[in-house]
Amino acid sequence: MKLLPLFIFWGLWFLNFSTRAIFSPILPLIEDTLSISHGAAGGLFTSYSIGYSIALLVIGRFVSAWGYKRMVVMGFMGVGLIFFIFQWAESYLTFHILFFLIGIATGSYIPSILPIITETYDPSNWGKAIGFHDSAASFSIFFIPIFVAFGLHFLSWRRLLLILGAASLLLPIYFWKVSIEPKQGVSPQSSHTLDFFKRRTIWIMGFLWIFASGSGLGIYSILPLYLIKERGIDFDLANTLFGISRVGGIFISILTGFLVDRYGYRTILRLSLITTGLSTIALSLASTLPLILTTLLFQATLSLTFFPAGLATISKLAPLSERSMAIGVTLSIGMVFGMGGTPFILGLIADHFNFQVGILWLGILTTLSSLGVRLLGKI
Repeated sequence: MKLLPLFIFWGLWFLNFSTRAIFSPILPLIEDTLSISHGAAGGLFTSYSIGYSIALLVIGRFVSAWGYKRMVVMGFMGVGLIFFIFQWAESYLTFHILFFLIGIATGSYIPSILPIITETYDPSNWGKAIGFHDSAASFSIFFIPIFVAFGLHFLSWRRLLLILGAASLLLPIYFWKVSIEPKQGVSPQSSHTLDFFKRRTIWIMGFLWIFASGSGLGIYSILPLYLIKERGIDFDLANTLFGISRVGGIFISILTGFLVDRYGYRTILRLSLITTGLSTIALSLASTLPLILTTLLFQATLSLTFFPAGLATISKLAPLSERSMAIGVTLSIGMVFGMGGTPFILGLIADHFNFQVGILWLGILTTLSSLGVRLLGKI
């Protein structure tokens, strides 16, 4: 396997994921700055997910004509510009607009990079390559809360955004030099696109992605609020625990890639949803600090197993000419209803009851969603 491109891809995914992951640990600060409720704070991620989903759908449909490498670079340029504008954002409406735009900018990455990765490496290594690439997201959600807890001693949260924005303008330069442009992809015709949306497997994967994304990124978005506002844990301690609990995810994504190549897609997809759901239930029931940390560690680690397996599954189900569109449709469904809807719904439940009730039911539904894997048929 070619290692240099893989490490560059890893760095890009780390940076792309960090530009959204950073909003979770600073969400209590944003909530206090804007004087908004938990539900309103969670609603910001809904705007983000809508923008992200639009980018997935549009870019997934046309990226083969526009250019895969070009879309990756343009997305990072957009991130840099938006994070620069964040330095002067003051109103709740402005935050919604910027969250929407950052969703569009970051949403261009996955449907553009996956065809590049699968074109760079042999199909027999897709699980390993995608798993290693996806481990960057795990490292991001381990690193970012600790980075925030440490960085806020010296800089404001707006300046931390500026640092990530500057990095977003620099790293794509190296990507452009080492990556290849897929040559086989063609933009699907309109009639072919309609047939594509009739495929059952696309909607099944989207359905599974809702619960995986909700229990993963959705819970991640509100966990600092849950730990600080509801459990009464100190801000620095909460973000430190938040980051430490993510360390297992760095390795589980790589391991999942090997397991997919060894045991098959359906087995790993089903197992990932069951373990994610059960660990989410355990998190909701934890009451003491040691139990909270233990369940956080398991939930944070296990909730990440679905994504490398899911991306590898989509790549297996769709030819190169349709791969970006398949990724775009599937992830957009999961982002709107999973990552976008979950923080908002959990925030509303917390305003009327508490976060614990919402997290418990999300864990139950995620566990039951594993039954949908059998509908995918033979992969």
